[in-house]
Amino acid sequence: MQSWIHVIEWRANTRPELTALVDDRGAAYTYAQLRAETERKAGGWARLLSGGNGPGDIVAVVAKNSADFLVHAFALMRAGATPAFVNWRLSPRELAEVLTLVEPKAIAADAEFAGLVSAAWPGPLPRVVIGGGSVPDGWTDGATLAGRSGSVPPRPALTGDAVLALVHTSGTTGRAKAIPLRHGALMMSVADFAIEIGDQVAGSHHLQILPLFHLGGFGQCMQAILTAGTVYIHTAFNPAAVIDAIEADRIEFFTAGPSLIDMLVAEIRRRADDGRQRADLSSLREIAYGTAPITPSSLTAALDAFGCRFRQIYGNTESQSMISLLAPEDHQPGHPRLGSAGRVSFGWEVRIVDPDGRDLGFEEAGELLIRGEPLFSGYWRDPEATAAAFAEGGWYRTGDIGTLTADGYLYILDRAKDMIISGGENIYPAEVEAVLARHPAVADVAVLGRQDPTWGEAVHAVIIPASEAASAEEIIAWCRDQLAHFKCPKSVEFTDALPRTTTGKVLKRELRAHLAGQVRP
Repeated sequence: MQSWIHVIEWRANTRPELTALVDDRGAAYTYAQLRAETERKAGGWARLLSGGNGPGDIVAVVAKNSADFLVHAFALMRAGATPAFVNWRLSPRELAEVLTLVEPKAIAADAEFAGLVSAAWPGPLPRVVIGGGSVPDGWTDGATLAGRSGSVPPRPALTGDAVLALVHTSGTTGRAKAIPLRHGALMMSVADFAIEIGDQVAGSHHLQILPLFHLGGFGQCMQAILTAGTVYIHTAFNPAAVIDAIEADRIEFFTAGPSLIDMLVAEIRRRADDGRQRADLSSLREIAYGTAPITPSSLTAALDAFGCRFRQIYGNTESQSMISLLAPEDHQPGHPRLGSAGRVSFGWEVRIVDPDGRDLGFEEAGELLIRGEPLFSGYWRDPEATAAAFAEGGWYRTGDIGTLTADGYLYILDRAKDMIISGGENIYPAEVEAVLARHPAVADVAVLGRQDPTWGEAVHAVIIPASEAASAEEIIAWCRDQLAHFKCPKSVEFTDALPRTTTGKVLKRELRAHLAGQVRP
């Protein structure tokens, strides 16, 4: 298996005239131009890094979504370096931790993050601005970065096993870890997904709103490039801009989290309430989503608003792939499998095990272990974390608690670390959240454990209220009709927003800190 550099060359040879990348900063590249610019920038990066160790150098990329983000990432691969995609929302301390981990030979960043980079890494290091704003003193302008004629280095031995990029963990728990993505694993993953979808063809229009520093966002772009599609890249998520883009650019596919889908539905409703003409969303074929199941109420609203297919993806960065998919035919209000993560995808083996590693039967809850060809081989320069992540036989410990049904559906109940133990009973917050989400007064919810002098822990619900109000007592009483009493919230807190990661996952670490009186949510 070859590399993504070969994919770009293939598409430039077979569909040179098709537009590959367009962004909201005004940049646009056909496939022919993408290959040419990749070669030009590769020569520039090779010259800039010539004082380092050469091939294999790590270059940290701290930038928002843009076409040039991808151009520079491809150019680094072409030059034999490895881009390390970094979350630009990190604090200077957090950024310094990631940079210390990956040991970059250079840093590429948007101009607006020059101060953040300097605060995190004040020492000497080549620095390149790859998007937006004026070029600070001591930085190189990425727009003019180019090699001399004939200076593009020979192509490195990029194969399926070669590392294409590093992606660091979200930082929701513990110290930062970096995950090496492999060319072949990502190629296999997106090819399988494209086959599953079935109607992504050359010239299909894809909207990119997830961060490119996450596998979900970067992988979506790679899938579009593999199928010779056009990627419309938004610098940041803006519901109004997304709705306008779907209509103006005739978008057919995009990926989001359920919380972002809810925001888009709210934007469509807001326009209707203002008496504005409904946007033409008829081009949409499919919306994929991940990070959590979609609630029945959200799905009903989204089906009405968009009128297209929906598909849930369950996976993680370590898998470099989707572990399971919930197909569009399962996305009907009231479908018995809507709360699941779907059926296990091609190429994956899964096990549900107890704390001692023994296999459990159907419908029994335990930790999900996975094994498959795309699975990563270990964390970057972290043998301790790698050893802890794998069970005997090469099975990766996902840390997710799940069940498997006799008809092949996988349910993710919760993260093992989020499980609540109350009076000796195991309680999975996701199960309680699913029940609470059906209450008409609940717009969104997160459930976690709080210390209790009698039971050890008690169930606590943090709720964003809907327009229909309900008291904490009413919500708790409603739960008691649908859940065992030990699973029901003992306390309810109302809030305007839940802290989330860039991909929409609720940051329960921050909610726990709030409960401990450290910070406000």
